[in-house]
Amino acid sequence: MSVPGDCVGRAVSVAESLNVLTITSTELQQLLTDGAIRSVDLVDIYLSQITRENHDGLKLNAMISTTPKHILHEIAKSLDADREKGIIHSPLHGIPITVKDNIMTGPEFGLPTTVGSFALKNAVATSNAPVVDLLIKAGAIIIGKANLSEMTGWKGFGVTTGWSALGGQTQSPYIVGGFKDGDKLLGHSAPAGSSSGSAAGVAAGFSPLALATETDGSIVQPANRAALYGMKATVGRISTKGTAPWSPITDSIGGMAKSPQDLATLFDVLLQTRPSDTLTGTWSGQRVGVVDPNIWSFSPVICDPDLILIQQQRDELEAAVAKIQKDGAIVKRPVPLTSMDELVLDGDDALEQIWNHDFSAAWEEYLKGFKDISIKSIHDIVKFNRRNAEKELPPRYPGQQLLEGSIDATSIISHEKYEEGIKLIRNTARVEGIDKTLAEYDLDVILGPMDGRIPTIAAAAGYPVGTMPLGYSQTNGRPFGVCIIAGAGQEHKILRAMSAWEVSIGKRKPPSQMSGEHLLPPRTAFHAEFVDRK
Repeated sequence: MSVPGDCVGRAVSVAESLNVLTITSTELQQLLTDGAIRSVDLVDIYLSQITRENHDGLKLNAMISTTPKHILHEIAKSLDADREKGIIHSPLHGIPITVKDNIMTGPEFGLPTTVGSFALKNAVATSNAPVVDLLIKAGAIIIGKANLSEMTGWKGFGVTTGWSALGGQTQSPYIVGGFKDGDKLLGHSAPAGSSSGSAAGVAAGFSPLALATETDGSIVQPANRAALYGMKATVGRISTKGTAPWSPITDSIGGMAKSPQDLATLFDVLLQTRPSDTLTGTWSGQRVGVVDPNIWSFSPVICDPDLILIQQQRDELEAAVAKIQKDGAIVKRPVPLTSMDELVLDGDDALEQIWNHDFSAAWEEYLKGFKDISIKSIHDIVKFNRRNAEKELPPRYPGQQLLEGSIDATSIISHEKYEEGIKLIRNTARVEGIDKTLAEYDLDVILGPMDGRIPTIAAAAGYPVGTMPLGYSQTNGRPFGVCIIAGAGQEHKILRAMSAWEVSIGKRKPPSQMSGEHLLPPRTAFHAEFVDRK
């Protein structure tokens, strides 16, 4: 195709002014529609940002791998050609997205699916996970695989969120100086997890969107610490086939984005429905319950209390609730919610017993999806780690107790006890918990602090849960937000509330230590690509 000179100049100008830290996929789609930029150019821009900040620059370690450039260009050029013919697959057409590296991508991408482990360093899946096929059908461009807590967080005691032997320690782009060695699982310098790289990558401009998975907080906690909108879908509503599992009782799919509109667009594809149609940007008619923030916080075992931050979070939540009420929300507060103390089976955490019961068998099934690998079970991974302890069990994180426990018959509950546990968590968190509060107070959604275990209550119920940006720590600058939950299949209510939240509270802020960068490839290389098209 011949491109007029003025179009070349306009596209170069757009690329030079495009800020990947703030631009949304919705805004990118408009630029593509207007002919101001092409998808192949977006690929180059985002690859350049990954090169600049992943292993160099801030050394964020948010990505384990990127799709080979020639494959990305082939995909992007095909999508650009479709656009020129008037064929638009969805609002994600030609938009780059990262995929968490526990979600299988097929051989056509030239990417292994590692789950952060050297045991799976070269493991290539025989086919895409169904959720990846949904993205491809929608025209999204899989730009690479995001780092994560190794084995999605089920490896050993004391392993910090966002660390994997293969990918290293994911860093938050908001924390100047990065992760503080010795910080706890969810310490204030930690990125949270397990979808740590997914969140850090979107916040750092590696892509406008991320596809991820969640068992208990794995999407919403890292999205919270990256000032993103994130959501996990109702358990069972989206196929988790081809994703590294913990348990079918709590595992689900979700994503992260810089705006509610972007997140809704992603969920249009994931759910194959139109939740984006429900976004109004107003609180009119929305009924919101708010829990007492004073009774929801992290245990000191996983996060040292920061009294300045705790007070700041409570003050800003109070101000936010007052603002949304002024803007038209019908607010009920405080509303009750199931506590973690109620999710106990025979004196121990019921969820952890259920996860330990399911983990090994679920992984055996997952590993069948790889081509020609010697690793067939958790037993094999445990043995591999012992043989390769210098890489997999370093002095800082020498244990794999969770993996070992999942294959120790003496630590796995009986089938009868397992069924009892499922009945307990569902009845406590669902029937007597979220459902009861929603019904008794006539609510659409329930809000509360993200720094706490509300996502765990949603996990126990199997219900959707999201996070919305609120503020930034006066102590170290890390973002914090508000947790939002709804009933089964009510993702659209969460997204609708998010759209109103953004209007009331304002747009999120990009990482201050990255703001002001020129976020595109060198002009000469970029301009040459345009010249080649003439």
